[in-house]
Amino acid sequence: MKCLVTGAAGFIGNNLINRLLKEGYEVTALIYNNKPKYIEKNIKYVTGDITNINTIKPYFNDIDYVFHCAAIVKDYGPKKLFFQVNLEGTKNLVNLSEQHKIKKFVYLSHIRYESDRSHSFYSKTKQLAEEYLLEKYKVDKFPVIIIRPGNVYGPGATTWLIRPLESIKKNRIYLIDNGQGIFQHTYIDNLIDAIILSIKKPEITGEIIDITDGDNTTNWKEYFEAITSMIGKPNIKRSMSRRTAYIISLFMIGLNKVFKIEPWITPMAVQILSNKNKISIEKAKKLLGYFPKINLQEGLKITEEWLEKENLIC
Repeated sequence: MKCLVTGAAGFIGNNLINRLLKEGYEVTALIYNNKPKYIEKNIKYVTGDITNINTIKPYFNDIDYVFHCAAIVKDYGPKKLFFQVNLEGTKNLVNLSEQHKIKKFVYLSHIRYESDRSHSFYSKTKQLAEEYLLEKYKVDKFPVIIIRPGNVYGPGATTWLIRPLESIKKNRIYLIDNGQGIFQHTYIDNLIDAIILSIKKPEITGEIIDITDGDNTTNWKEYFEAITSMIGKPNIKRSMSRRTAYIISLFMIGLNKVFKIEPWITPMAVQILSNKNKISIEKAKKLLGYFPKINLQEGLKITEEWLEKENLIC
């Protein structure tokens, strides 16, 4: 079976292509401009721009499965870019997938939080892409399945490991509401398990499935203290209310628009870090047979060993 993976140089995409190879699939890894840190010789790496259909058209011959991981994942930036990549790019991939009659299209989205209201073009375009894909399934029976991961962490994770550690080292991190928001931890190997299961169940299409480690009891304070201890730093003492953080985040976004100053907090980050919405994985268990194998303690241990190996611990 032949697979095409977009966003193959990213954290999730790179882990996915390596697992697919181990599972015996032939893998074409589509990258835009950043190459993976580690190159696997048995994977076919190709370059292309999903917003330009002609640059990716040659890679769809004889493809059975498409895994769409590519996206602009920042929570701020030019509106046009988000719509071009996250929405129009997805439509281009669907167009080619229909032409080549692929068996299944797996779309990586993200879990929903307490409110649909968001200042993030990332969230908005992901939502619009989901709606488009579900309509394609409803009208044309397009074989799509939408996977919504939680907060994905583990060796090599940028968003929920490297960036927080950099902020901790620089003493530039605050808790929000004392860190009591729910950390929807999703260990990378557990997520990849779920993605692989989604193509092993050909009858499961037109579904949105949330994937986490199944734990709604761990908060952000506990997670940040765990990774803080890995690098020998004291626990985070500073905290601000959600309301204060939200006001600051709007101000930071304004500064970014006018002066291109990189915000150190955004409305989307506030929403995630103060989230109290619990996520169920019962649907994933029932439809996919998904049961997370790596719990938080094991995941943190493996992550710490990786940090030591990469000389990222002080």
